[in-house]
Amino acid sequence: MKTTLIATGIALSMAAASQGAIVSVSGQVTQIAPPTNANFPTLLGPLAQAWDEQQAVTVSAGLFADITANPGSSGSPTPGVVFGNFNSHFLHISSVPAPGFAGGLVTFDGPIVAVMFNDTTLDLSDTLGAFGTTYPTGLVGRGIGGQSNLAVLGNTLRFSLFGSATGALDIEQVRVLTQPVPAPGALALGGLGLIALRRRR
Repeated sequence: MKTTLIATGIALSMAAASQGAIVSVSGQVTQIAPPTNANFPTLLGPLAQAWDEQQAVTVSAGLFADITANPGSSGSPTPGVVFGNFNSHFLHISSVPAPGFAGGLVTFDGPIVAVMFNDTTLDLSDTLGAFGTTYPTGLVGRGIGGQSNLAVLGNTLRFSLFGSATGALDIEQVRVLTQPVPAPGALALGGLGLIALRRRR
């Protein structure tokens, strides 16, 4: 009975685990459901688009990231390899025709752990993309350009994205990994399991 109650408490806690989410956006960005294609012409400017990707995904082999410090920024990147359990999110803008600009804030329900903003790190992390969404893996120039800037602070990403290829199509893309946090009821359910265990004793 003791083992059963412990297992039940753990199961309840896991069932109530948070689905990582974008909780707010402000500025020149809109939150959308995952698109069928993370590229032009499915996604059009002038606003940037943000969406949630895979949730509670385990990265055991490690993934390269461009920002691994919080606080951190693309102006002073802290490249490294990240391991663990993450929620994944994406930010995109199509500047048609460039130059274009979008700036704003995206706030998540958990702290930011890593950010990918270069072509290679985006390509390698496309395995964390939303199911049903086609990503432009291998497309040259999908990462942010030299005029663009990202700043990480706690749960918030501040961005300034510039499409710089004058008179042409230019896309800017960013992937954000956040730390999963328990849903409000998860700890309470786990506590109920422990209370039940004590009462049985």
